[in-house]
Amino acid sequence: MRTRFEVLLVCTANVSRSPMAASLLRHHLADRFGERAATIRVASAGTTALVGEPVDTDVATVLRKVGRPDLTGGESGRQLDAQLVGAADLVLTMTREQRGAVIALVPSAQRRVFTVLELARIARMLGAEGRLPASASPGAGWKALVAAAPAWRGPTAPKDPASDDVDDVHRAKLDVQVKAARRLDEALAAVVAVV
Repeated sequence: MRTRFEVLLVCTANVSRSPMAASLLRHHLADRFGERAATIRVASAGTTALVGEPVDTDVATVLRKVGRPDLTGGESGRQLDAQLVGAADLVLTMTREQRGAVIALVPSAQRRVFTVLELARIARMLGAEGRLPASASPGAGWKALVAAAPAWRGPTAPKDPASDDVDDVHRAKLDVQVKAARRLDEALAAVVAVV
């Protein structure tokens, strides 16, 4: 029986947004769970990855600007494939288009694929209404969230669906990257707070 919970973060090139989001998620997990955070595996991939390319050097700068450590860990661009999706308990994408690409690749994964901002909105609602049971472990908390979240996609949908997307920051101006990092940081903090 597998004891780890696997989270896969997906963007396009896998050298900016998804490694940044993975680093932010690792920070929030360590902050909330300490050593127990090791039971959650965080990885990233890209729908059209720059395979083997290192994470953009701006990512470390942006993470510092939002007050977070760089926990990218020497990652490099990796192509999304069916095996990665199949191994993940939860797939978080940066955009609705990427969410669609993941589901097209592995249709059976639909109930466990969300944009980061979509899952954060659902998590805030579930947490505020006390709809998630208290859990003894980080993995159990994640499993409860993933099990409950699909039913709340429609009821929590934003008026503007594009508000579920995090803009591409690859080679963008630093202020655009910082804005995206802050959105990701707040969203991932909201998710971790309820698991």
